[in-house]
Amino acid sequence: MVTVRPEDYGAAPGKDATDAFRKLFADVDKRLVRDAGGGVPVATTDILLAGVYTVSGSIMRPVAGRAQGLTVRGIGKRASEIVMTGPEPLLVNKDRWMGVRWYDVSFRSTNPKASYLYSSSTGACQDWGWTNCEWRGTWQRGIGLDGPQASNTNSEMFWTNCHVNGAYADAFLRIGMTPSRPQQDQFLNYWFTGCKIEYDHGDFVRADKGGFISVESGSFVIKGRRPDGGTSRFFHFPTAGHHDSVQHLNVRAVRFELRHATSKVIESRWAGQTVFDGCSDTALGFQPHSPSLVAHEYTNPGVVTYRNCDLVGKHAYHHTAANPRQRVVYEACTRRNNRTRAAFLTLDGPHAPKAPPVVHVNDADGIR
Repeated sequence: MVTVRPEDYGAAPGKDATDAFRKLFADVDKRLVRDAGGGVPVATTDILLAGVYTVSGSIMRPVAGRAQGLTVRGIGKRASEIVMTGPEPLLVNKDRWMGVRWYDVSFRSTNPKASYLYSSSTGACQDWGWTNCEWRGTWQRGIGLDGPQASNTNSEMFWTNCHVNGAYADAFLRIGMTPSRPQQDQFLNYWFTGCKIEYDHGDFVRADKGGFISVESGSFVIKGRRPDGGTSRFFHFPTAGHHDSVQHLNVRAVRFELRHATSKVIESRWAGQTVFDGCSDTALGFQPHSPSLVAHEYTNPGVVTYRNCDLVGKHAYHHTAANPRQRVVYEACTRRNNRTRAAFLTLDGPHAPKAPPVVHVNDADGIR
């Protein structure tokens, strides 16, 4: 295995390193070898980032054919950092790379039109992972997943002990960027473990297509407000009509902070399964905006379950269509502000009178 560095291709302190990175990735492409057990070529180089690099354009650009097994390593967050000053995506992956790993690297944007990764797939572009990585600065979006045909994937992506900082006009992770195109719900399996999600504004995850999403532990904070006064959400699922196997969200042992009335934990039109287990969003429950804050909002939900959660503000359920499979259950939960059913729940819409009742089990506030 050969280790290559941007410095090997002309990167130098104080100098724009765009061309050096492009030469580096072109050299990585030349060193691919055939996978003995399959037909997709495998990378034979590691990339080492041992400094701060400023770039003004995309450093990973479209290349024909598929490849796998690329690894990029840094020496630590902010000690190894790529700073994007231009409006393009830092990385462009068009049905090319899978099995990609990033370790101990920071990414920062000084251009509000930039994005970190644009990934368009018709079958490749899967199995990417980030460990001990960080995003900060001002972005249009972090990662945008897309696809021009009905067979795209962009699936199996994970983030472990990562830090999402900065600000996002759209979202940090946008799943299904162009839903007007024919696209299957094959965007699935996204895993966040032990992450610090503490950013200024925008959506953390917006899924217009697909999305079997699992979140395990972490600190989630929306620190500021959108410049246009709009809503920032951790989880935003704005479209209905997905397959049951993809519209799942499982969140466990996460502490949320909603510092402003324009923030939400979730706004969802999914009719699948949503579970919050052992979570709390009551840290700012003492603030004046908290009692009237609609922190969790659903339209025509499927099965929604809260277990052992401490909850702030109100929860809203809008019933604009009938859904016989709807079930909403709160088990062993507490509330910071509104401790009666009438104060805590908003149930409205033309189908609300016939909707199954919201069930409370072993409720710590005595709601039945």
